[in-house]
Amino acid sequence: MSERKDPHSKDRSYSVDEILAEYGSGKYNKSPKKVVPFPEERPAEPEPREETLPPRNPVSQQPAAQPQGKAPEEPKDSQPVAEIMPESVGRHIAARLSTLLRRADHFADHMYDQAEPDEETVKAEKYIPGVDREETPDAPAPPPSRHPRRPVQVPPDTAPADLAQRWKQGLKSRRTRTWLAFLTGTVSAAVSLDLPFLDWAASPFPAVRLAVLAALLALAGLLCWELPARGLAQLVALRPGAETLIALAWLFTLGDCLALLATGYRHGLPCCAVTALGLAFSFWGDTLHRQADRLSAKTASLTRTPYVVTLDDNKWSGRPAYAKWSGSAVGFGSQLQMEDAAQRVYRVAAPLLLLFCLLCPLMAAVSHADAGRFLWSASACFTAASAWSALLTYALPYHKLAQRLSKIGAALAGWPGVSRCRGAGILMTDLDLFPPGSVQVAQVRVFGGVSTEKVVAYTATLLRVFPCGLTRPFHDLLRAQGAIYREVSDVRPCEGGLSGVIRNQEVLVGTSSFMHLMDVALPQGLNIKHAVFCAIDGQLAGMFPLNYAMSPAVNPSLSALMHAGVSPILATRDFNLIPALLGQKFKLPVDKMEFPPVERRLELSQPDQEHSDVPIALLVREGLNAYSDAVVGARRLRSAAGRSLVFALMGAAVGVCLTFYLTYVGAWDSLTPANFLIFMAAWLVPELLLANWVNQY
Repeated sequence: MSERKDPHSKDRSYSVDEILAEYGSGKYNKSPKKVVPFPEERPAEPEPREETLPPRNPVSQQPAAQPQGKAPEEPKDSQPVAEIMPESVGRHIAARLSTLLRRADHFADHMYDQAEPDEETVKAEKYIPGVDREETPDAPAPPPSRHPRRPVQVPPDTAPADLAQRWKQGLKSRRTRTWLAFLTGTVSAAVSLDLPFLDWAASPFPAVRLAVLAALLALAGLLCWELPARGLAQLVALRPGAETLIALAWLFTLGDCLALLATGYRHGLPCCAVTALGLAFSFWGDTLHRQADRLSAKTASLTRTPYVVTLDDNKWSGRPAYAKWSGSAVGFGSQLQMEDAAQRVYRVAAPLLLLFCLLCPLMAAVSHADAGRFLWSASACFTAASAWSALLTYALPYHKLAQRLSKIGAALAGWPGVSRCRGAGILMTDLDLFPPGSVQVAQVRVFGGVSTEKVVAYTATLLRVFPCGLTRPFHDLLRAQGAIYREVSDVRPCEGGLSGVIRNQEVLVGTSSFMHLMDVALPQGLNIKHAVFCAIDGQLAGMFPLNYAMSPAVNPSLSALMHAGVSPILATRDFNLIPALLGQKFKLPVDKMEFPPVERRLELSQPDQEHSDVPIALLVREGLNAYSDAVVGARRLRSAAGRSLVFALMGAAVGVCLTFYLTYVGAWDSLTPANFLIFMAAWLVPELLLANWVNQY
């Protein structure tokens, strides 16, 4: 291995001595150790390309020739052989380890550093507005119920105009009879009270007093004859309701008064005043319900193509959302005639109360062996069960809300639609924030020698393909300029604008940020925040400054929605309406709104998308005011009706138990008309408060 190759050869080789002198210690180890023979052949080198391949050197493939004048030396076992020292191997390994350590330290120092974004990424982050990411629910959909609900009998879908005309008939007489019923109940209460200037104990005043009470109670029943008649019809059909309890309370109280007048079987007075006022309050609630239905039907009949508000499932991030879409009044009349919350609840509660009001008096009569006590106890129990607020729990807040909504062009679609309302999102489009007439084109500026007619036509054509809040203003501008729509192809929506091809020319329409993103040069010093730009083949061709006028009712409407647990979802198509504009210019709470990507916004605002079959409300006016008031009002009505029913049923249950106990022990002096009136009026207070609360938003 110590032999040298030809020094004149182009492919020169080096001896072991030279290698060790360059990289090693240059010394030989004289001690006999196990050595590793140096390879005689050189490792193969990669061949260069064919055009630059040099001629092969045959010397490199054969042992090197000996220099002239020297005999070839034969290797001897005793002759020391060059050994690859561990020192060079350790140095190589140490260098590798040092490199790895330096790389590890560098990675540890920069592991959290972000890679420098390229130019396109910087432009996208600067000019594309931020959007919200849609979340996919992890929980699977609930399995279908194995026990389907009993089909509900649906009334005929009568036109809203016909319903309004039907409910208008006899409404004035109902109002008059309601006031007369209250007057009758008030007079009956005055007769039942022990007045200091009138001694009812003197003869013959007790009999006259009972006769007057019986006459007033009979008169109250005649004034409110629809309720007893409906209640008895429900009882015959084995479907008792709140009206059934009212009818039985009237009959048993009238019977108790007549029996007491004829026989005088007990002390005290009958509860005629309580029953008469209960009839008046119940008839008032039935009249209010009729008035509210008429207002809703009349409002819905103002147009043939109203906006329909529905609650659609799995609309955004797996959650339901309220949607407003142009439709018809199909199903509205049918839902308006269906049972409300109070009627549905009393379908279950009335049979239980009826059974209890019959068994308890029977127990009291049997235990005391007194048949007259059954009549007295049944009269008191049924009067307590037919709470004054039974028919007011839904009717009173519904009437207050219908009066408010009818003034702004909204009508609730009965209890089936109201019962669906819950916390969800609400889709808001361009026309909700800026109704027609709120956006106007201030002026037209043309660049590059392009005609005004061409720029207006190209811009209006692209905006017509994807209808938005700018479609109508540019349509009016197109007609004013005498231009016509052009044929367009390959239209693509982008964040901030649209692109398409018209007559083999690429047309871009969008905001200034969109133009910067598409490398379209804008004039220097341009400081217009709200404008639409048009570029043809990469060159700016026109600019349209816009004037946005937002209604002052938008901000309060958004606050009411958020306070009610309804989160706004911006499904806008106008590329100027982004959270930055709405927050800076109009001071809207955009941090609490959701802004989907452009593809989802187009999908959520698509006019032909699927919607629920159950309408919540019908709208006959544009704008966010009627839309939000209908949604928030329906939610508050659902909550108020539920809470009022809880108080009404609690008062009925407590009243039945208390009256049964007092009649069982014969507490004549405790179950007086005055105490009974105070008890029934106390349970009416929560209903009045909740009815006023439903309208305060």
